[in-house]
Amino acid sequence: MEQLRPLIAERPPEEREKIEAAYEFARQAHAGVNRKSGEPYITHPVAVAIILAELGLDTDAIAAGLLHDTVEDVEHITFGMIEAAFGLDVRRIVEGETKVSKLTKLSANLQDEQSENLRQMLIAMTDDIRIIIVKLADRLHNMRTLASMKPEKQQRIARETIEIFAPLAHRLGIGQIKWELEDLSFKYLDPEAYRYLQTRLRTRQDERESHITQALEQLRAELLDDIELSEWVEDIDIAGRSKHLWSIHNKMQKEGKALEQIFDLLAIRLILTPKPVNAPEGRQKDRAEDAREKRVCYHTLGIVHSMWSPIPGRFKDYIAVPKPNGYQSLHTTVISQGGQPIEVQIRSRRMHMVAEFGVAAHWMYKQGGSLAEKTRENWLEQMRQLQLDITDASDFVDAVKNDILGGRVFVFTPRGDTVSLPQGATPVDFAYHIHSRIGDTTIGGRVNGSIVSLSHKLKNGDMVEIVTNKNSTPSRDWLNFATTRSARSKIRHHFRVLERAEALQNGHDVLEKYLRKRQLPVRQLMRTKILEDVSFKLAGSRNPDDLYLAIHAGKLTPGAVARMLAPQLAQEQRPPRAPTPRPVEPGGVYVEGFSTTTKLANCCSPIRGDQVMGYLTRGRGVTVHRIDCPNMVRLLKFEPERCVAASWNPGQRGNAIVDLDVVAADRSGLLSDVLSLLAALKHSPMKVAAGVGADSVAHISLRLAVEHQAELMALANELRKIDSVTDVLRVGRGNKSVPKS
Repeated sequence: MEQLRPLIAERPPEEREKIEAAYEFARQAHAGVNRKSGEPYITHPVAVAIILAELGLDTDAIAAGLLHDTVEDVEHITFGMIEAAFGLDVRRIVEGETKVSKLTKLSANLQDEQSENLRQMLIAMTDDIRIIIVKLADRLHNMRTLASMKPEKQQRIARETIEIFAPLAHRLGIGQIKWELEDLSFKYLDPEAYRYLQTRLRTRQDERESHITQALEQLRAELLDDIELSEWVEDIDIAGRSKHLWSIHNKMQKEGKALEQIFDLLAIRLILTPKPVNAPEGRQKDRAEDAREKRVCYHTLGIVHSMWSPIPGRFKDYIAVPKPNGYQSLHTTVISQGGQPIEVQIRSRRMHMVAEFGVAAHWMYKQGGSLAEKTRENWLEQMRQLQLDITDASDFVDAVKNDILGGRVFVFTPRGDTVSLPQGATPVDFAYHIHSRIGDTTIGGRVNGSIVSLSHKLKNGDMVEIVTNKNSTPSRDWLNFATTRSARSKIRHHFRVLERAEALQNGHDVLEKYLRKRQLPVRQLMRTKILEDVSFKLAGSRNPDDLYLAIHAGKLTPGAVARMLAPQLAQEQRPPRAPTPRPVEPGGVYVEGFSTTTKLANCCSPIRGDQVMGYLTRGRGVTVHRIDCPNMVRLLKFEPERCVAASWNPGQRGNAIVDLDVVAADRSGLLSDVLSLLAALKHSPMKVAAGVGADSVAHISLRLAVEHQAELMALANELRKIDSVTDVLRVGRGNKSVPKS
């Protein structure tokens, strides 16, 4: 606590008292408990609070940092106690932290539950940004003390940190946490490469420091001598730094360069504090201050380029085109008088606060808060939208990693507006980013004035124009190269809507055709009110669309719907005839309203207990199929008028022939065990064949006589109990697994 007190010394007395009370509460809660490193547990929440105080977070966040493990680790402490002692905001932050931490412990070795953990954390972040900042501080201190963990846990935590938490820190603009998280993760993920770079950089450290010191002195003297700059700026902060290890390693890997070819190992950062602007408070003053900030930054860039030669292609203007996290700065790489390449970063004091502390600058530097807040809301809104669109946890985490936390490209609209897209984005992604209607009617794209294919990968600085046609529609091929989750989701939605419209039209046409063929009054029977009543009785909904969809899917026959629509009219249309008994076939199936013979289809071999339907053939009676038989599904779609209801006669018994495929990992004695089981169950197979595939998977084909589906399911269950048997399939079109009883 002694290290924390100086960081909160300038806060009002009541805020200092709140933090002191939170510390005392946490100290008592964690009394007698040690971390794996052997230190008292209270050192961890204090370290988290120190990180939050260094970021300039508000008092509630610092108190929550001290309390974030109390409810989880101590049984008698509740969220209600936290709220009563420290307020609702502290409770919400601690509650958000606790939910995530509990999930982490439950899912340490399960990928799907780990994804759910990350999903819950990301969703919680959209409610209160302080939850994720406290989580980042918690993760940073855990990474600093990761050495006490087992190697496999070090790897898992480091991988999660570099894939999720470091990009989150970057997206929030908290550069100092991002860099440290990356370097600490690098240390455990690739210790050899980490030690190599650390050693190489240490051996030339004196030489680099000498270059930096000399360059700093030259630059400081030049800036102080500039008359215009002295009129506009009240303070200039100049500092040198070395690039952090993970960034160097990444650049070497991506660009295939040696350490000597990295031009920005050394960097000078210029932070300019402009003099106050004489203007009335309000928007006019904000504009004047913004203009002065830009003016002094660009003027300083000119001084730097007049001193040292800039390296072509190494200039980046993040003031004109800020990064998505709100980062603004000028970057240029020059060759110093000593021949050493040096990266020079130029920014205002406000820009520096946003660059170092990101959204935390909202609490630290009020003038910078609006920029940070605007940036944060933009991408947090994307996060909320993903939460609504994606229910699967793994898909959600992948979407966040790729669409929100991944690398970005910055392109321009024809009007000069900047659009930020994931790396690998195409004109299709750009079009859907602008508007769904533009995406749906896209027929081509121009990049920098030239026609390109819709699969063209966009690059930083491209000017993109979309060519549309109001009569055009999306192509399924777009799913092969569209990168953003939003674009892919909107393309799929278009085709789902289209398929539904086609299904509705097909169901409507099938019913209308059936009624016309039987000379029934179509217009009278297909009125909305009548259809609503029939739909409620047959489909459980008063929406006629559900009735049409059920007909299209084969769940209802047009004949069954017609009998519900007009039973009296249907009877009048049929000539009177003597009632005929329902003929019972050897297979035990009867077809209502027909005296013709029935036959069990060979393609799906239905047995008693299967849901069946008949098909009226030309001259061969009625063929009975399983309802899920692919042939039956096709017939329902293209010849629904010839499909008739069929069912099993409860009073009739008889055996049916089925073919089974017993799938198993090959082993000695497998076939003998299968045949012994069949003998014990008094089943004598009519046919037996066995073979082993190249992947050492055995297939034993059996032809058996069974009476009904329940008997088949019981037999399959017994076969699955045999050692190494993985499944029992019913042979037919689709080879579906026999259900478990």
